[in-house]
Amino acid sequence: MGTPELCELDPTIFLAENDHPEKSANPPDLLILNQPITDFATFSRLWGHTNYHICADGGANRLHDMFKGDLEKQRDQYLPSIIHGDLDSLRDDVRAYYESHGVEVLRDGDQYSTDFGKTMSKISARDNAASQKDVLILGTLAGRVDQGLGLLHEMIREETKHPNLRLWLFSESSLSLILRSRRTVVHNLLSSGLFTENLGLVPVYGPATISTAGLEWDVRDWFTQMGGQVSTSNHVKADKVQVDTDGPILFTIERAPLEQTS
Repeated sequence: MGTPELCELDPTIFLAENDHPEKSANPPDLLILNQPITDFATFSRLWGHTNYHICADGGANRLHDMFKGDLEKQRDQYLPSIIHGDLDSLRDDVRAYYESHGVEVLRDGDQYSTDFGKTMSKISARDNAASQKDVLILGTLAGRVDQGLGLLHEMIREETKHPNLRLWLFSESSLSLILRSRRTVVHNLLSSGLFTENLGLVPVYGPATISTAGLEWDVRDWFTQMGGQVSTSNHVKADKVQVDTDGPILFTIERAPLEQTS
């Protein structure tokens, strides 16, 4: 199988306890969707590695409500850069709180796009399309099936529209991203202690032929499609995993629990 280009990724830089030294060069953005934020430790590390923080409508409710009990005193240390969407989910008390702290609240009434699409348009408009851009997403694939599948659809749509865009989905227990038609090497999966061995390569965007290295069940020139052969519940056995694919494929790996910080 041809491998026209090489892409090397290190997802551990977003979950490191301290800010990464390359943060100031081209830091990723953080997009908070309208889903519960269940892990403050992960959230705070993602926040610390990003400069621009955007809440998609009701995502501002989730951000606000995370700071309860012992965390409440920290709420004003985590103010989003902007709250954006059609604002049909944003609570009045949350809007009043953030506006009183100088946060811009911007309504987009377009009924032909979701709040995810609206916020991604906002992100794209402020970045140089000629340079690589990473966006970290706090969301979920749990809950309603249609919403989870809709999010995967919107991820591939945005990356297709903007070839230099890379989306990293941090859900409750996993990290998921799209591997494009190339050779991708993902580093530091075992030595970092940030991930478990559980990994899946899921052809949700259509059939693909893949070859892998670094997994318990490696394959070579292996045809995969939904309803046929699919490499779910595989295991990482090396510190780097190589995947060659001739079509977009969803890479998903389980995250190890982080110690709670405050």
